[in-house]
Amino acid sequence: MIPAGSFRMGDIQGGGDSDEQPVHSVSVGQFAMGKFEVTFAEYDKFADATGRSKPSDSGWGRGNRPVINVSWNDATAYTEWLSSQTGKQYRLPTEAEWEYAARAGTETKYWWGNDIGTNKANCYGDDCGDSFEYTSDVGYFADNKFYLYCTQYN
Repeated sequence: MIPAGSFRMGDIQGGGDSDEQPVHSVSVGQFAMGKFEVTFAEYDKFADATGRSKPSDSGWGRGNRPVINVSWNDATAYTEWLSSQTGKQYRLPTEAEWEYAARAGTETKYWWGNDIGTNKANCYGDDCGDSFEYTSDVGYFADNKFYLYCTQYN
């Protein structure tokens, strides 16, 4: 469960895109959010059960890797299917909910500080010292103070 709270939404650090302005205060109510990204294994189960095509992994790996190459419509269909399978209500977070959860009460560039650091996130190139060419298994990097993984907000 993500606690209710308020935060400043948008380009707090400066240097962002015009659609991240103006920075403004937002309040969100308590909501639930999965602590890990949806994996290929989970999404493939949905695709098999519903006769949908499985998305390409672009050669990055399946299994416990986060699903990629799905549209908003695909993701919404997954939440509807998951709701029907479990009897619980699932949905995608709003933009404000996602940013609030990713920031986890911080106003720094990343939830752990302003520097990318070493081996704190999966990122492109040699900037952060991770050992993955593409994606990593979910849960590989540390969680934020809301116990969510892979939410580096930038």
